[in-house]
This record gives sequence, C-alpha cells and structure tokens, in this order.
Amino acid sequence: MVTVFAEPVCAQTAEKPLVLKGQSTHPASSNFHLIFKLWAETVEKMTAGRLKIETLPAGAIVPAFEVFDATSKNVLDVGMGPFGYILGRNTATIPMSHGPLYGMDGSDYWAWYYDGGGMKLLDEFYKDVLKLNVVGFPIPTDYPQGMGWFKKEINSLADLKGLKYRIYGIGAETYGRLGVSVVTIPGGEIVPAMERGVIEGAEWINCEEDKKLGLHQVAKHYYTPGMHEPVTGGQLMINGDVWKKLTPDLQEIIKVASVYATTTRNFAFNRETAQACQDLIKMGVQMHRTPDEVLKNFLDEWEKIQTEHAAKNPFYRKVIDSQKAYAEQIVPFKLSWFPPYNFAGEYYWKNKIYLTKK
Repeated sequence: MVTVFAEPVCAQTAEKPLVLKGQSTHPASSNFHLIFKLWAETVEKMTAGRLKIETLPAGAIVPAFEVFDATSKNVLDVGMGPFGYILGRNTATIPMSHGPLYGMDGSDYWAWYYDGGGMKLLDEFYKDVLKLNVVGFPIPTDYPQGMGWFKKEINSLADLKGLKYRIYGIGAETYGRLGVSVVTIPGGEIVPAMERGVIEGAEWINCEEDKKLGLHQVAKHYYTPGMHEPVTGGQLMINGDVWKKLTPDLQEIIKVASVYATTTRNFAFNRETAQACQDLIKMGVQMHRTPDEVLKNFLDEWEKIQTEHAAKNPFYRKVIDSQKAYAEQIVPFKLSWFPPYNFAGEYYWKNKIYLTKK
C-alpha cells in the first residue's frame, strides 16, 4: 500500500491577496479607530492573508464627514463612522446610533441589532432611505458618555439654563429646548473655546478620550452620566459592489471579525477609562454624579422630541417601535432578574466610589 499525503497548506501556491482601502472618521489614537484597526488585523489573520484592509485615520483620503458618501461611491472600499456625522440627512440616524434607548444599555442596543430586528432595518435604511450603496455592521463604542465638563458646579437644571454648553446631535436639540445655550463645534476646538470663554461647559466622550483632548486643563468639574448618548453607535461599511465580489466565507469573516474586534477593544477601553478617571482625580478634577433632576428633565423633553420626529418620519417610527418592543422584553427582565449592580458592588467597593452626589 502506498500512502499519499496531501501537500501542506503552507507549500501550496499562495493566492494574491485582495487589498481594500479603508478610512475612519476618527484620529488614529481613538478607541473607535482602534476597533477599525483590530477588525482589519483579525480579518487578515482569519483569511490567512487572503484579504488585507488598509485602515487609515480621519482625513487621510477624504474629510471625516465624507466617509459615508466616499464608501458608497467606492472612493473608499471600506469606511467606518458614526451616524451622527450625517445626522442632517434623516432623523432616523438618531435611534439607529445613540438613543435614548428606553432603558437599554450599550449591550442591549447591540443585541437589538443582531437579535431584535435591527440588522434588517439597517439594511433598509442604507438602501431605501439614505440611498447609499453600502453593506453595514453596527460598532457600538465609547459608552456611556458623560454630561461633561464645567467651570462651576451644576446642582440643578437652573444652573444649566443660559450656560454656553458644547454638545451636538440630540443632546444639543434637547438641552436647547430646556433653555441651555448650546454650541456645536468640533472636538479639536473645544479646549481653545473653553480657554477663551466662548463656552462654559462641554461634553466629549469619557475620562479616557477627554483626557487625551486636555479638557481637565480648562475645567475641574466633570459630571456623569449624560442621558444624551447611553451608547455611541458607529458603523462599519463595505461598498456594495465590493461586497458582492467577496466570497461567502470572506463576507462571514468580515462580520464575525467586527463582533470580535468591537467586544475586545471595548473590554480594554473600559479598563483604560477606569484608569483615566483615577488619573484625572489625581490631577485635581472633581467628579460629580449628574443631578437626577437634570436627567429626568432631559428624558421628559426628549420624549416630546421623539414624538415629533416619529410623526414626520415613518421610518423613524418603525425604528423606535422596534426598539421599544425589544426593550419591553429585555429591560423589565433585567430589572427583575439581574442582581442590582450597586448591591454587591457597594458591598465590596463602596469606599472606592469617586462620584459625589448632591
């Protein structure tokens, strides 16, 4: 008998790798971009080098606010950006990206996409509503976000009224209706504006990203949580024509790698943010729990705004109806069944809590 051994994979003729060019809307150091980078590295490993993806930071090929269109037109093969960057095109970008989410947290929001019908709505949103030639995957990150930085203490909604406060998106719309003098400027302009007194308060993301920006150098009172972004929902996009040319196994790898990269980086980001919070405290920053009155008024006003958007935009209503139906199952279950986070947490670490509540 002659035994014939298959030729080892490593000895077989290597395929010429497919290289895709990609760009995100964020700087290279941001968690958002780091997820993008890890995703590409994971895809390359899982495909044994058959598929390589360039992950360039904001501005490398197109301006950050043009990434969605550039991916649709195949100027980019791959793009990554938050729906907040195209907020003006359709109000449904709001519930599709950052809530409020009817009591759900970032994990529940992501579950809504993969378990609650969100992926089907995402596909419809791209193709039929936004008319973009892309296939997308949700990348929730940077959650939850703080209310932000202030030069003085905020003890009530009255302390916010008339105050010049940098915020964008639904936060700006809602706080503006609550009497706050909202200002929308890019992240890179926040610190200089605070220094010059153009604004008196500002939100960005959280301890880690805010420390990178230098907000602790211009304000010492940091308030959390915010209710405007319980999650920041990014989008990984593949040009539709490029997607169709990929084999089914490559398509599945792209999807699975996005879940892996998002989960892995967000785990690390929580730890990095926790350390950054401690670092800020050592630098003299006072961290406060946002007054419940502010959070309650925000939700009350936001519910009015949601009703108005839903009345004008049928797809918006379709999205929030889907999210509410999912939240109605998940949130009461977790409130009823899951142990309160603060119960065992305070049992062990009560003296380590660094937020003061007025």
